Amino acid sequence: MKIYHGKIVTPDQIIEQGTLTVEDGAITAIDRKEPDRIEPGDIDAKGSWVMPGIIDSHSDAIEIEMEPRPTSKFPIDLSFFELEKKLASEGITTIFHAVSLMKRNTVRWPRQNETVFELIDDINRLAKGSHLIRHKTHLRYEIANVDAAGQVAGLIREGKIDELSLTDHTPGQGQYRDLEVQRRLLVGLRHYSEQEADEIIRETMHQAKLDPETIRELAYLAFRKGIPVASHDDDTLEKLEIIHGWKASISEFPITLEVARSAKDMGLFVVMGAPNLLLGKSHSNNLSAREAVREGLVDMMCSDYYPSSLLHAVFELHYELGMTLPHAVNMVTLNPARAMKLNHILGSIETGKKADLLIVAESGQKPVLQTVIVDGKKICELSYLDPEHVDTFAE
Repeated sequence: MKIYHGKIVTPDQIIEQGTLTVEDGAITAIDRKEPDRIEPGDIDAKGSWVMPGIIDSHSDAIEIEMEPRPTSKFPIDLSFFELEKKLASEGITTIFHAVSLMKRNTVRWPRQNETVFELIDDINRLAKGSHLIRHKTHLRYEIANVDAAGQVAGLIREGKIDELSLTDHTPGQGQYRDLEVQRRLLVGLRHYSEQEADEIIRETMHQAKLDPETIRELAYLAFRKGIPVASHDDDTLEKLEIIHGWKASISEFPITLEVARSAKDMGLFVVMGAPNLLLGKSHSNNLSAREAVREGLVDMMCSDYYPSSLLHAVFELHYELGMTLPHAVNMVTLNPARAMKLNHILGSIETGKKADLLIVAESGQKPVLQTVIVDGKKICELSYLDPEHVDTFAE
């Protein structure tokens, strides 16, 4: 298969009117001219962008797909396949399902211990079957979940997870250093009364946590197994230094500019949420992704809770924040691939790599996804937004 008449986005340049050749699921040639012959199955990109498939290192979407309402619980087999159709249509070709191992008795069913352990097994099972995109598992382990440490170690040893982040959502620090933010979340989103919310905050402020030595052992175990380790919501330099000493290579959602700068100086991959970028602020009143980007402190974007945000973030970075398009694309492709240790096969348009590709038109500087290719196979085509009709559609 050849993809021609495209603006090919490589890690460091744009090849106008270029041609990609794909054979046996891999990119075998990148040419600066039209193909000598057009064969059936070749794709005319019609001047649209040709870029790598998006790699999302942190997405909570599977939890929402399984439990869209507190009283509605859908089976994982249904949720998995329905979610991946949505992800494919948003340009995400590799997803790290962020499953949160909070507590045995946490209110949210998808985050209870038993549910999470079953979910990890199910994701691994379903990822081996018929699927559209690549599925990975990102375990978000809450360090107040002291009973689960042994099982987490087992998951690491058995190779059942692909990323480990260590989280601490205790009120008064991290994401919830502003207690009013957590109070509004509990009342507005979880529908607790103000009195109930205050009681939950008081109780969790004094909850037991894993001892530092146990956390260190888990992080070292993951590191030895080649599993990337991430910190989460770092709010102090002291916390950042500790997690860096535990072989963490990723800092997710640093809370302040100072912490983000220190994480960058330590050589950590700094991750910010694409929803934060598009909205212009953090929903928790923490560091603005735009501010961090302007300071040159962000390496990669993730979708966090809104998968549609990633492709839009690329064009926001380019048109609104002045980033070159290759740099902006790298933020959701090559840099996540590097952080997840997948850059030898994924994340960029280079010969020898897997042909996970997007063809993207534009409408008013907004992306219009047209074609999604995974392993050299067309898995999604949004033909009703053909480039020649985009302007009419926008009107």
